[in-house]
Amino acid sequence: MNPAGFKVSDSCVGCGRCVKVCPGGILYMGEDGRPRIGEFEEFGWNGCWQCEHCLAVCPEGAVSILGRRPEDSLAAPEPDTAGEVLDSLVMNRRSCRRYQKRNVPKTVIEDMLAKLANAPNGGNKQLVEYTLVDDTGQMEYFRNTAYREMERLAAQRIYPEGFGKEAYEDMKRWEKTVRPDMLFCGAPHILIPHAPLGQGEPVQDVIIAGTYFELLCASRGLGTVMMTFPLSVLKLMPEINAMLRIPENHYIGMIIGFGYPQIPYARGTQRTVEQSRIHRLCFRKMTGTQAERE
Repeated sequence: MNPAGFKVSDSCVGCGRCVKVCPGGILYMGEDGRPRIGEFEEFGWNGCWQCEHCLAVCPEGAVSILGRRPEDSLAAPEPDTAGEVLDSLVMNRRSCRRYQKRNVPKTVIEDMLAKLANAPNGGNKQLVEYTLVDDTGQMEYFRNTAYREMERLAAQRIYPEGFGKEAYEDMKRWEKTVRPDMLFCGAPHILIPHAPLGQGEPVQDVIIAGTYFELLCASRGLGTVMMTFPLSVLKLMPEINAMLRIPENHYIGMIIGFGYPQIPYARGTQRTVEQSRIHRLCFRKMTGTQAERE
């Protein structure tokens, strides 16, 4: 039985790399010097992790699995060029608080969401779900509905957790300068990664997925803003929060606003991590001679 559809072509040279990287430990070398897959009852911890490591590691492109063929994979980037591109994306990322009022094409959004399947997650369980508003009209309706209720509650001196009257009024004042919308920063779209509590690693998985999505947006010329303020606001309005249809037992780390930036930036920032924030560990003291020998 081979439910994973594991196949090896004649180009296999028997290097065994696929066996060595299989996290489920279900691959082994057959008597003919070619990899085989062991029997398993279910996908997951005690079977195939569906990680496709075997397909990706094969230098000859001989392994296919889960209906995926090696010739359909993207080639690994060259470090000499990839490092510079990623450095630029990271150094140029920032919170975007002003957006153009137009939709990002659905094909672009779908492509980015598909690639999030490659974001690291605990045991490759793929439990992160994504709540999406990808239409400016729908977003405007949700924004206005939540904003009116937020103002009604503020008039009764009911503020989001961590925001008193002074902090709330600061954010209202910033609407005249920095952001036109204190609730969602005027974002035409939002994405909310969330995952079920009690399964896998929901907190880490959600945060990582959000971070990867931000980089995917940056690589496509889109601005993003990771927001926690609206999460606190929505907790005060259960009926409106329910419009998102996110299960109560799911962890939500942030709401990500995204779209085409209204104000382009000319260059990246030059922030660095202070040495006092870097803690290098050394577990035993070595003499100069020992260090050279080891």
